Amino acid sequence: MAFFEFPRLNWRRMVTIVRKELLVLLCNRVSRMLIIVPPLVQIVIFGWAATMEVRNVDVAVLDHDNGRWSREIVHRLEGSPTFRSVRFLPSEESIRPVLEGQEALFILTFDQEFSRRVDRGESAEMQVILDGRRSNAAQIAAYYLSRIVEAMAVDTPLGRAASTAAAATPRLDVRMRCWFNPNLEFQWFFLPNLIGMLSLILGLVVTGLSVAREREVGTFDQLLVSPATPTEIALAKLAPGCIVGLVHGTIFLLITVFGFGVPFTGSVVLLYLAMLVFAVASGGVGLMVSSLSATQQQAFLGAFTVGVPCILISGAVTPIINMPIFLQHASQLNPLRHFTVISQGVFLKDITFAAAAVSLGKITLISLAAVSVAVWMFKRRT
Repeated sequence: MAFFEFPRLNWRRMVTIVRKELLVLLCNRVSRMLIIVPPLVQIVIFGWAATMEVRNVDVAVLDHDNGRWSREIVHRLEGSPTFRSVRFLPSEESIRPVLEGQEALFILTFDQEFSRRVDRGESAEMQVILDGRRSNAAQIAAYYLSRIVEAMAVDTPLGRAASTAAAATPRLDVRMRCWFNPNLEFQWFFLPNLIGMLSLILGLVVTGLSVAREREVGTFDQLLVSPATPTEIALAKLAPGCIVGLVHGTIFLLITVFGFGVPFTGSVVLLYLAMLVFAVASGGVGLMVSSLSATQQQAFLGAFTVGVPCILISGAVTPIINMPIFLQHASQLNPLRHFTVISQGVFLKDITFAAAAVSLGKITLISLAAVSVAVWMFKRRT
């Protein structure tokens, strides 16, 4: 006697339910607008607005020196495309209001002996006061400032003497090269990840609202007394979310490649295979949320309750290596983490099927587990 028997499915009944679900989604004007418009708006907005680059920085300067070298640093700041404006402060009392009002990301202060010390070849110091509320931007801007100061230091008397001495001795020539993203374009990193993030939210919402909508309008009991079994109903409920996910994934792919110019170097077949398995995993989680929800509002909130943590620990926004150890292990259960690896690899690395096999296998296992649990929960609630 077999311990497990795979249920026999009537594909004709399942196709009928899938057709009904698609008609409900696409024939309702509000549902159609919610499915089509927000994801497209999000990928366009995120493509331009969501960036870790620091630009248009406002700087304030308190220059007690007003000498040659302090003015040279200020001139180089004004000539840099990173810095938008340089504002001069009259006194130390104006530092606090400027920082508290976020009128400048950081403030430079020069003492009265700054240029004289530089001309004498002595150690000269300047103070940099950063706005800690914008810690990431402040650190990056401080790095840009340090590069400007280092470049200026070569033109000082002490720097010219050091350059002359260094030219007479052999030195190591170090040149940096960034693979996969030579110009360090943030869009090249973020937009492939955004395909997975938006597809995850869509899969959770579309599938999550399906059963809750049936309960709320009173048609769920009618569906249960139909010839279709609970397993067929549950699996049919997954299909619309997968279809919507693949369609939106295609649209996101076209916008990313042709709209933002992100290179696509890998296999289209591998990407679509990963998107299909990932959509099944997202739909399975969405069906679990829907099985626990009595109303569409609960299902919608439940989808975001699950979706946001999945995005945060996926490595699509912040590096996983920076997270605590227990979150690094927990992220292995997150299908978005493994899809992000494949998506970035397909876009930038020309990843092969063999290299993607581990991540694809993990998504497949998560999909099987999510769908199995979702079907069990659905049957239990019926």
